[in-house]
Amino acid sequence: MTADPTPLSDAPRLLTVGRINLDLFADSHGTGLVGATCFRPSVGGSPTNTAIAARRLGVPSIVLTAVAADPVGDLAISRLASTGVSVAAVQRVEGALTSTAFLATLSADHGERVFYRREAADTLVDPAAVDDLPWEAIEVVVLSADSLAAGTTPQAVARVAAYARDRAIPVWWDLDLRPSTWRDPADYGRTTVPALDGADLVIGTEEEFAALLGAGPDASPAQVRDLARTFPAPSTILKRGPRGALLFEGGEEVVDVAAVALEPVCTVGGGDSTTGALVAARLAGMAWEDALDLAMRAAAHTVMQPGCSEGFPVPADLGLDLGVVAVRR
Repeated sequence: MTADPTPLSDAPRLLTVGRINLDLFADSHGTGLVGATCFRPSVGGSPTNTAIAARRLGVPSIVLTAVAADPVGDLAISRLASTGVSVAAVQRVEGALTSTAFLATLSADHGERVFYRREAADTLVDPAAVDDLPWEAIEVVVLSADSLAAGTTPQAVARVAAYARDRAIPVWWDLDLRPSTWRDPADYGRTTVPALDGADLVIGTEEEFAALLGAGPDASPAQVRDLARTFPAPSTILKRGPRGALLFEGGEEVVDVAAVALEPVCTVGGGDSTTGALVAARLAGMAWEDALDLAMRAAAHTVMQPGCSEGFPVPADLGLDLGVVAVRR
């Protein structure tokens, strides 16, 4: 379900920064890429998905990112604009390529995913563009750890974080680990941990927290939980897939919300739907427990749909009155 494009007067309240993908989903479930006869284009990438998910729930959003200066870049921008997310901060980079992925769903948790990110335009965001963002309207910034891996985008991210702190705008970090992005797996933690200094919220999966803090792939859920609990951020959210999510504040567990039990179709996008719904809920003034409950329901709706961003819910899908989530404080 696609939201109407954001009116020009509807100033963005959420800013996300980083990856944008042109996702090409195989049309047939379970056949793999080789067996597909048609591919459906959509726009994705975790920061972009978060903006789309929040926009579906009524939050005007903008993404600082970049695409190629060619028809593929045009297609990505067109798809993003159709979701209602502002494309005013999407740059075009000559000589670079739009990040692209071919995806086929084999089962709910497994699929074939081939990413083409060599010379990706979204790693080459011009930091000078940060000055021209609509800072007078932005109320939440969501940054992606993946955007720290290469190019000029890390400088843009640092500049965004500094601008937000100067304006007392909350900065959320999505740990967003893509192992293929990092030349050395240890670089993910070495680079990301310092960047999180000053974050208001850090959100990630058990695998992402384990990688961030060097716990290794064999760390138990209890060990990762302890790591997340003691991470030096005012608020930390540990996403645990079908076991729900935990919120820690000041090292104390304050909220434990169960996931919605169901038989998923495709889990791609569930985490981004969670983050986008959290933004929408908190901007609507919801307490953390209610916000996380809404996020779990948003994720459940998403994973019951094929594809990714096209499955993000609108308020009616979650039993909310239209416009409730979009109320400005």
